[in-house]
Amino acid sequence: MQELVGRLTALDVEATETLKVIAYFDALVDGHASTEVLLRGAAVLSGCAAGVVAESIQLRVDSSGTRSPGARGEWPSRTFGDGGVTWIERAGDPHANDEMILERLAIALGIAVDRTSPAAASRRALQTLIDSSTTADARLDAARRLHLSPHSHYRVIATPANATGRTPSVVIRTEAGSVRVSVLAAEKSSPVERAGIGVGTAPDSLPRSWASALVALRLTSPREPVVSADDLGSVLMLAEVAAHHEVPDVAALTSLIRAHPGAENLLDAIAAAESLRAAGVEVGLHHSTVQARTATFSQEMGFDVRSPQGRVRLSLALALYRLATTRFD
Repeated sequence: MQELVGRLTALDVEATETLKVIAYFDALVDGHASTEVLLRGAAVLSGCAAGVVAESIQLRVDSSGTRSPGARGEWPSRTFGDGGVTWIERAGDPHANDEMILERLAIALGIAVDRTSPAAASRRALQTLIDSSTTADARLDAARRLHLSPHSHYRVIATPANATGRTPSVVIRTEAGSVRVSVLAAEKSSPVERAGIGVGTAPDSLPRSWASALVALRLTSPREPVVSADDLGSVLMLAEVAAHHEVPDVAALTSLIRAHPGAENLLDAIAAAESLRAAGVEVGLHHSTVQARTATFSQEMGFDVRSPQGRVRLSLALALYRLATTRFD
């Protein structure tokens, strides 16, 4: 890095200063600098106050690097970790290296918090606990760190990443987007917000609960915002099989939903309600309108969605459609 800085000095002063910022924060990270030291560095480099809010940390230093009171305002900022925010208090036009200072400060703070925070240690233990590629011994050790009894049963709770997290919780990147994961004792009450509830297992088998919780979350809908894997039965197996096959009913349903706005909610009500009249009441449509739309939907799906067998096919098609299309980004 120093050699590169030397080569660029005569060519581009701004690029040289940018590389110096990178090298400066890299050195602080290598030296395991504290949160306050990192903020001081950013304040001195930028010539203005800098601050951070993350978990139990709330800190601000002035342009000289001295601790000072103050709260987060509408300043240029960057997020890091699980909800952390850092900023520099630049009044007026930004300076050339403000963006780089903020970027490297956020990266460095994320590393520092992850090294020292008890909450970060709990998140790492939770990640280990639901990871099927780890050993049973590693999962049991993680369970001990989280004070989970090896003789009790627990459930993984999966929610969208922006949902209010239980403690501890960790955000996992999945094929369906970012999902927040937490663990609840099996006998405790279920959440009220949108969530998928995994099957109850011992701590060393929680990867299975996590897999089922993710399927359950992907099957949630406005009509059923909380889904328990215990109620899914064979749908859990079908979800795994369908991921590797094209399902004609799902293809037909996808085309239908694209062509008819609001069709998914009505079809959901038809599959669950006792009658078309009840389905119409649920979605706020007149009975005759529901009848006409149901006839159209049956024609486009290739089967009568009103018959007992058709409602079963429709329910499965809706479930597999949500598994294929639900995203949480």
